[in-house]
Amino acid sequence: MNEKLKNEIKNEKKKLSRMTLGQKVEYIFEYYKFPIIVTVVVIILVVSILRTLINNKPLGFYAMFLNGAGQEMSIGADELEKRFAEYAEIDGGKEKVVIDTTASFNPNVNSQYTMAQNAKITALFASHDLDAMVIDPGVFTYYALSGAFADLREVLSDEEFRRYEEENKIYYIDDEIREKMKSLEAGEADSYFAESGPEADDKKGNGSQASEGSEKDAGEKTGADTGKEENSGDSGETLDEMEQFASDLMGKPEVVAREDFKVPDPGRMKKPIPVGIIVTDTKIISDGGFFAATVPVFGVPVVSERKDFALKFLDFLEG
Repeated sequence: MNEKLKNEIKNEKKKLSRMTLGQKVEYIFEYYKFPIIVTVVVIILVVSILRTLINNKPLGFYAMFLNGAGQEMSIGADELEKRFAEYAEIDGGKEKVVIDTTASFNPNVNSQYTMAQNAKITALFASHDLDAMVIDPGVFTYYALSGAFADLREVLSDEEFRRYEEENKIYYIDDEIREKMKSLEAGEADSYFAESGPEADDKKGNGSQASEGSEKDAGEKTGADTGKEENSGDSGETLDEMEQFASDLMGKPEVVAREDFKVPDPGRMKKPIPVGIIVTDTKIISDGGFFAATVPVFGVPVVSERKDFALKFLDFLEG
């Protein structure tokens, strides 16, 4: 250290010794603010880069609880992500686990928030990043009738499928309805109503009336007590009921209340497809306070490339 630099340091110390703490801070910032600002900016940039590198880990699993949030929730997403990563033996240091517990979507409300949520979910489907979904029955049916979920017979083992079937936890949709809805989307409304008979013609003339009626009535139509009512074999009547069921679920903003829910009866469908599993009583759902007002239905997105982890997530929910 040369003599000139020593003298400068000595003079600076002498100046600072005569100042109060506040004066020292003001003096140091006034004369050294540029190097201080540069240092702070560098630190912020380094931290930001490190966070970006950490958060840009490849995705190992993505699950979504849609319309399941509420005041009853007692487990946060971070805790669920950590616990599932350990359960599924996913290395959190190398891969990212995401469990979105606060997502919501109402297909009947036209707002910027709804559009943003729909865009987000659509993007997740398009990128094949979405591995598991748990949704209220109304919106689950909305997506299922669009072909969003895999046939459980192609995902579960025969033993697993039989177990859920015996417990009456399989959620079916009628593929006949899905096909007719696709026809409607393609602009084939005339042939659709012609095929549906006189009752459908009445719906065509009174479109507003088709969306009326409570979700409770829709649930009763699709979830009839098989012990009291047998399948009449009238496929036209069955289709009308399922069409009304889909219309009620997709045309009303309220979710199906838990006390009003009835499991859809595959015996009354023309082309029943098992696409969901009712998970109301699973440990994570019940202990965590999710879907407290409605019934959660688990589905595996047909686009998922990690269906093995989706099944592990189902086991994880069951505790």
